[in-house]
Amino acid sequence: MKKLILPMLAAFVLLTGCSEKARVVTSYYTVNPNQWEYAMTVDPTTSLATVNYAYSTWEDIDIDEEVIMHGVVMAYLIEGGQPDNQLPYTLYMQDDNGNLYQERIEYDIEPGKITFKIKDNDFQTMQSMQNIGTLKFKVSVIRNF
Repeated sequence: MKKLILPMLAAFVLLTGCSEKARVVTSYYTVNPNQWEYAMTVDPTTSLATVNYAYSTWEDIDIDEEVIMHGVVMAYLIEGGQPDNQLPYTLYMQDDNGNLYQERIEYDIEPGKITFKIKDNDFQTMQSMQNIGTLKFKVSVIRNF
């Protein structure tokens, strides 16, 4: 009985606190390999550039100032036949030499835009991007009336 009290109390609080109606708008984005741009840092002594991360920015008119301040934006990586992976999402990878690394996929929002980002923990983002195929994302915008 004690195990049921906390979930019932939480459900009561959630359901009674939601007197406003909410509207959910979901959009889908397909990012092809040629649609990524690169944020780079240049070493002033050697003039060598390092790719910090790859990004792709998309227009989303449902993400406005009101949603940013009082609503919710949730983004997911869609992999065919698998459950959607909520961002930020970390992929654990192994290169051809057996070295382990992580790729982190995340997103940023600003009014009218969403930016998907890919970062590697081994700072070899440019190498990894050569193997990235087409990625699909789902973005849900939840707005209170």
